[in-house]
Order: sequence, then C-alpha cells, then structure tokens
Amino acid sequence: MIREDDGGKDQLIAGCLAAASVAVNLALLALLGVHRGADTDRYVGAASDLLAGRVFGGPAGWVYVGYNGLLAIAEAAGVGHVGVVVVQIVVAACATMAIYDLARQLGGRVAGVLAAAFVIVDYDIARWHLYVLTDSLYISLAAIVTWAAHRAVGRGMAAYLTASGLLLLTALIRPNGWVMVPIVAIYWIVRSSMPRTARLATAAAIVIVCAGSAAVFAAIQFGRPTPPTRELIAKGQLNRQRLPFARAMNRDRLGPSQMVMRLLTELGHFQPTFSLRHKIVVVATLAVVYPLAILGFVRSRGQPLARFMGAIVACHLLVVAITFSDRDGRYLLYIFPFLVAFAARGAISSPHA
Repeated sequence: MIREDDGGKDQLIAGCLAAASVAVNLALLALLGVHRGADTDRYVGAASDLLAGRVFGGPAGWVYVGYNGLLAIAEAAGVGHVGVVVVQIVVAACATMAIYDLARQLGGRVAGVLAAAFVIVDYDIARWHLYVLTDSLYISLAAIVTWAAHRAVGRGMAAYLTASGLLLLTALIRPNGWVMVPIVAIYWIVRSSMPRTARLATAAAIVIVCAGSAAVFAAIQFGRPTPPTRELIAKGQLNRQRLPFARAMNRDRLGPSQMVMRLLTELGHFQPTFSLRHKIVVVATLAVVYPLAILGFVRSRGQPLARFMGAIVACHLLVVAITFSDRDGRYLLYIFPFLVAFAARGAISSPHA
C-alpha cells in the first residue's frame, strides 16, 4: 500500500501500525461486543429487501446501497453483524496505513507514526467500528480514497481506475462521499499536464455543474413534510423516511449565524450524551489538535497534498454548515484523521520536514 522506499522501512512501519489497529479494535470487540444504532434497522431492512429481490421501500435503500449490500452479503454468508464489524476493523487497519503515509508525506516518518498512532488509540473513532452503521467505513474510506487519489497522479490509468472505484464505493456507503467526487476530479485536473487554460475551464465547469445540481436538489427538498420517525416505524415504513440532510434543509436554517453555530457545535464536539470525564478528554484533545493542525497546514500549504486534504476538510464542514450538526459527534470524525495528520506535521519542529 505504501510507495517503495529505502529497504521497505515505510512498508514495515505501516504494517506494524495496521496490526496494532486490528489488535486494539478486536480487543474492543471482545470486550464490548457488536452495537446497534438508531439507523441499524433501516440498513437491515434494506439488506433484507436485497436478499428477497424486492425494490427498496424508500430513498435510504438506494443512497446507502453500498452498506446495505455489505449487510446482505454478510447475512447470506452466515457471518451476520459480527462479520460486518470485522470488515470494518480490517478497513480501519487499511485506513491507518493510509493516514501514516499521508502524514509522512506532509512531515516525515515521525509525523506519520504520530498521526496513525493517535487514530488507533482515539476511542471516539474506534468505538464506531463496533456499530452496524455506515460511519466506521466512511471514516476509513475517506482517508483511503484521499491516499489513493493522491497516489494515482502520474501513475497511469490503472491507478486512476482503482482510485475511482474506491471513490464510488465511498459515495455508495454514505452520501457524504459524493462531496469528494468533484474535489478528486478537480485535483486530478489541476495536477494533469493539460494547458493551464484548459485546466481552469474544466475545473470551473465541474464546480458549476456540481453547484447547480446541489441547488436543484435543495430546491426540490425545501418545505417538503415528512412523517415522524415513530409513525413510520409503527407502519413498517422506516425506509420511506426522507434522508436526514434532506429533512434538515429549509430556508429558515440557512442564516449565516445559524450556519456558524452549527460549525462551532460540530468542531466543539460537545454532545449531551458525553459524560463529564469524556468532555474533559475532548477539550484537552482538541486544545492540542486544532492549533497544531492549523500550524501543520500553514507549514505544508505549498504541497498539493496539503491543499487537497484541506479542500476535503472544508467541504465536509460546509455540508454541516448548510444542513445540521449531529447529535453524537460523528461528522467531525469524518475529517478528524486529516486534522490529526496536519497536527502531526505541526508537531514536527522543522518547518521543512
């Protein structure tokens, strides 16, 4: 997974970090077991539809079709939810290697080890690997896609196709992944050998098309009523519920002050369900990570990879600003490994690491 270097040292380090990730998460699985979330029934129902050859009963079946397909395969193979969690743990190990290499390219091997080790021991991320929810795979795949897309530049069609396949899988696991499609496309265009004018024109066209599509989607969603979740459950129609980001979109929520407050809520990572001890750990962690991440981005801003990762972070935060901040801190975790990679770069004393 890691590019060649002197004596394969990076491959060895990445392999050790991946093994540590698997060990930690398997220990958590043995200790805490498999967990179900509020949306687990929706995915299980859609997986049952797939196995029975039925048409999905609502938008959630199609939008999360990648994850629904994984649940259907696990059910057909007889491994159930435990098998799904094991897959999530394995993918998390691959993401650990990706984070190592991304941070290494920003600030050297020490930065890579720091970033990967932090992601391994961060319980806020690790706990989601035990849930039968899309979040674990999305956190991991976002990092893997970023690594694969950056690595594909100049490596030929096979590398681009591999990265594109991972990108599509990420978008099918969770709709947030569609945000990454135009970012990756623009990154590849900017890094291509096309004439500068052609690059700018093509990138601008992608932005216009994506912004126009988003505007049309928003216009369609504005003001549409949706039955309460309890009512849908009572009728056995949970999959007919509109998607969370669609339910949240209305004109009353797009004020600048509301958008800023949603961002602050998400970045603050304070959730009502967190214990006092958890909140203290969150404050202590973010008080270190955020300043170092800013410093790390400033130090590495000349690298295309740093700008690429920064764009991914910014666009995910934009989604939060125009829709909603979550109730359990998950949306910050989608970009937190990138912030940790920047923080690891910031922690390296040399500005030219």
